Amino acid sequence: MPKGPPRSAAIPAHIDAKKLPTGSWFNKSGAGKWMLKIKNPENGLWRSKRLCGPKATLSEIWQAYESLNNPLVTTFATLSHDLQQTPIWRKLAPSTQRDYLDCHLQICNKKISKINTLGDLPLSKWTIGLVRKYRDSRGESSESRANKELAYIKRVFSWGYEYEKIKFNPTLGVKKLTIKPRQHYAEDRDYELMLEIARQSNYWYVWPAMEIAYLCRMRLSEVLDLTDANELPEGLLIKRRKGSRDNITEWNIRLRTAWDYAILKRNKLLEERKQPHPIKPEDRHVIISERTGDKIMVNSLKTAIGRITVATKKAAIEKEINWVPFTFHDLKRKGVSDTSGNKQDASGHRSASMMNVYDVRMKTVKPSNE
Repeated sequence: MPKGPPRSAAIPAHIDAKKLPTGSWFNKSGAGKWMLKIKNPENGLWRSKRLCGPKATLSEIWQAYESLNNPLVTTFATLSHDLQQTPIWRKLAPSTQRDYLDCHLQICNKKISKINTLGDLPLSKWTIGLVRKYRDSRGESSESRANKELAYIKRVFSWGYEYEKIKFNPTLGVKKLTIKPRQHYAEDRDYELMLEIARQSNYWYVWPAMEIAYLCRMRLSEVLDLTDANELPEGLLIKRRKGSRDNITEWNIRLRTAWDYAILKRNKLLEERKQPHPIKPEDRHVIISERTGDKIMVNSLKTAIGRITVATKKAAIEKEINWVPFTFHDLKRKGVSDTSGNKQDASGHRSASMMNVYDVRMKTVKPSNE
């Protein structure tokens, strides 16, 4: 190695020069910075690379040195795995972690040749064009999944860039696909047929979940969040997600019937399992799993709804009914669309613009001058 500047010359007073990593030196130009001499294996030439700032401790200098000399991050898969070991990851909601893990598998398993996958592609090969190409290709099969996976790619590379694990963020400037909001309205006949099939199925929780979602204009995750603490004398307290306002939906016969059935079934299941009720009302979830006695997960309910949808299609064919499928989230749209009075207050949305997404039923208006 060529002789570099003396390591003991003009270095910060809090650093013991004898304990510095080999090849490190302090560049006193400007505010100052710690540097490391590195040999390029391709041409044999030496160059200096920044390690850290002038206020870094000896341990921080060693950490930076070890990171440069033992680079673990070489592919998207390793960078993604590294993110998943951090406190940042552990602070994410479990549902977000599960969705990101699905994104990780989809991205990393994407074939780019007969033997290579996108997850194994060196980070140096990632470009803005590659990220954009992946987004467009994925969007051909599912625009919503393309946007979710792009969001994860952005998160991984942004984290890697912030923590100086990569030199360049190839996601900068790549935008999400523009998706037209779903505008489907579940007609009464379609809803009632699927509700009937759900009542006849082994998935006891689906029909009360459908009724509560429709009558209270709720998302699936909000329905699964319901506990005994949500039951009030005047109605059902709806704790909404995604920034929407909480509200109370007054009791009517249908809502009371669905709620009481879910409570009765929940209690019976816990009794059969000889599993005690949690002491606090807010810990006593209403929609629970027969297998565990705990709150049902979103994916489990989605699986049940998917099977009931298939069964409903079959029943519609047998009855010669032109049944139009709908999603669980369409029940919120149906609920908002069927609401009379102030729809924004009923749905909990903070902006009137969101009503264009959820109030989808065609309006009947009076003629002019009436």
